[in-house]
Amino acid sequence: MFDKHYEWKFESTALGEKELKLQKQMGISKLLARLLVKRNISDSDAANKFLNPSEDNICDPYLLHDMDKAVERIQNAVMNNQMITVYGDYDADGLTSTAVMYETLEQLGASVNYYIPDRFVDGYGPNIDVYKKLISAGTELIITVDNGVSGYEEVAYAQSKGVDVVITDHHELPDKLPEAAAIVHPRHPNKKYPCPDLAGVGVAFKVASALLEDIPQELLDLVAIGTVADLMPLLGENRALVKFGIIALRNTQRLGLLTLLDNAKINVADISEETIGFALAPRLNSLGRIQNGNTGVELLTTLDDDRAKQLADKVEELNAKRKELVTTITEQALQKLTEENPNKHLINVVAGENWHEGVLGIVASHLVERTGKPSLVLSVSEDGETVKGSGRSIESFQLFDAINVHRDLLISFGGHHMACGLSLEKSKVVELQRVLDVEAKKQQLDLDKKTPLEVEQTIEIDDLSLDFFEEIKQLAPFGVANPKPIFSFSNYKVQKSILMGQDKNHFKMTLKGRQEAIDAIAFSIGENGQQLVNNADEIEFVGELSTNVWRGQTKLQIMIKDFCLDIAETTKIRVNDLRHSKLTPNLLRTDGEFFFFDATVYHKLANYFKHDARIIVGLDKLPEQAKVNNLIIVDCPPNLESFSTLLNKVEFEEITTILYPYKPILLTGMPTKEELGKVYRFAVSHKNIDLKNDLNKLADYLKIKKDLLIFMLQVFFEVGFVKIDNGLMAGSSSSRRINLKDAPSYRARQRLLEAENVLLTSKTVEFEKIISQFITV
Repeated sequence: MFDKHYEWKFESTALGEKELKLQKQMGISKLLARLLVKRNISDSDAANKFLNPSEDNICDPYLLHDMDKAVERIQNAVMNNQMITVYGDYDADGLTSTAVMYETLEQLGASVNYYIPDRFVDGYGPNIDVYKKLISAGTELIITVDNGVSGYEEVAYAQSKGVDVVITDHHELPDKLPEAAAIVHPRHPNKKYPCPDLAGVGVAFKVASALLEDIPQELLDLVAIGTVADLMPLLGENRALVKFGIIALRNTQRLGLLTLLDNAKINVADISEETIGFALAPRLNSLGRIQNGNTGVELLTTLDDDRAKQLADKVEELNAKRKELVTTITEQALQKLTEENPNKHLINVVAGENWHEGVLGIVASHLVERTGKPSLVLSVSEDGETVKGSGRSIESFQLFDAINVHRDLLISFGGHHMACGLSLEKSKVVELQRVLDVEAKKQQLDLDKKTPLEVEQTIEIDDLSLDFFEEIKQLAPFGVANPKPIFSFSNYKVQKSILMGQDKNHFKMTLKGRQEAIDAIAFSIGENGQQLVNNADEIEFVGELSTNVWRGQTKLQIMIKDFCLDIAETTKIRVNDLRHSKLTPNLLRTDGEFFFFDATVYHKLANYFKHDARIIVGLDKLPEQAKVNNLIIVDCPPNLESFSTLLNKVEFEEITTILYPYKPILLTGMPTKEELGKVYRFAVSHKNIDLKNDLNKLADYLKIKKDLLIFMLQVFFEVGFVKIDNGLMAGSSSSRRINLKDAPSYRARQRLLEAENVLLTSKTVEFEKIISQFITV
């Protein structure tokens, strides 16, 4: 069984008024017209600007806040031969930003050096100890690139020593901005810039353009790398910068980049945004993750052939080490999660010893992909006292918000919706897991709810051609806000299927239409790839179009984006999983045989059924050898035994599961020993408690949820700890030893909790397996 990672959303291929008008004006295909309108491009002028960007798409740098102040201060430093330090960052955007600013200042004849913070010593962004060292060493002007807006204290210190700071940054603006000589930022509240989503390297490039009084085309290769690597939206000015930057990359004279590409076995002429995202960016990022980013700036700027080779080889070595570390730690983390019961938590929190801090964010991303859950991966410090690591999330869970309200558990923390970094005492990891599970329930995290994936249209294999691909390619470079179109495919037979790669974890099948044949490839499919080979005819998939050049011949191929394969043989029953759907009257008008475990639930809903609806209430009302087409289970069973009994007493071809939890206890759970003790002590020390009128007050006083309190009082009543007469309760102390777990209500709640855990929290694929297992019991 291979389940889909995404929820496929098939787009309407019908053209509206805007699409038809654009198609007619430009003489383009229906598909291209539709794709342009989806990007809010609905007239021919805008479309031509998008498809064929020119220098007109590149904005005046002086539209950025404080650009005039930044240029004046930098020019003053150059003229007075002041020592300038470019303070960068250790990721690909930071390294390219540093290289852009450093080369520009060198070209102006400045006295300039650069500093890349060490991830493991300095941390991210401004560091006051580093500022002190730089100033002591003679720095007279600091220019930050890809960081700086969070450095209020650091800037204040520099100013107190007579050293100005020019900030160029694109990160989130804090409430209190540093009092710097200039803050060049595309989203500064005091000046609106046409392209607010510039990368750090984009901002550095605008400063370079202002200083050089021209568009420095020789720097565009660096701009493309940093912008794509930092996942900036590829629209507007960013699109133009990256499109021109890719052309510059194909003609780059940078010795370090040429050697890096050669080591990666990439033909310079074939460079695209995918080359940056999957080859260049990871290699540059590996420097800061494993060692120190200074090497990266030198690699990008060196004019020495031997040094370029030496540095590129070092990058390749570190990148290989990064991959090895990620693979090893990912497998160790998955093993730990498996040992700790993978279905127990909604959020993965896993810690290990000797896990390299630099790759924990990547490992967290892999855990999200493999488990579908938001994940925190933590490394235990050498003294065993603290842990430090990274988190990655899914679209439907606000990771930053969930952790931010529990800062009291943490030593340090920062991040955003989808990612974070944090450190805390090791002893508090268990509590962090607990509160994150609570926050996941508060946010109503539904792990069955997949991220939508837009599928543009279904195409017959025989209709695919290089001309068709070239038309789509006009939208490139693809990336954030300008995604590569996804298609489904029809009218083909699988000619052959194989596993590829050293570890046989890539899959390829050849699809044959009536005339044409094309390869479809899926990477990193995991350990069970042979099931795909054996059942290739049954695979459903969607994918992107791409090309493969082999011996001078260009062939079209499909890169599989998502797929599913249902090879379950235990049952052929169709399962309609409606467990997380809102209970509406329409659900109760489905054609089939409705079954209720609880008569109370039925009576609550009876008026919503059609007069001729077929309804069975209670297992005892099931006829012998019941046979139905569609068994619709409306409410959640009181226990798993009842669920199994129903499935095995009724013969059905299709099953629809609503499993409405009338009085759910999953979020409340079972009372703790402390809560039971608190209620018992109160009960035996008070008399004539008016439960009818004072129950809410009692729950508030004891700080226990009302429904949980009612349950505990019921248990106490059953074992004789309390007496209730005419709504008045009094405690009844007892010297005999009583096990509360023997009380009927206690046992019933435990069994209901088990049923809710198994039946309501499992993913659809797991749920189908559960049903199959119950049927074969």
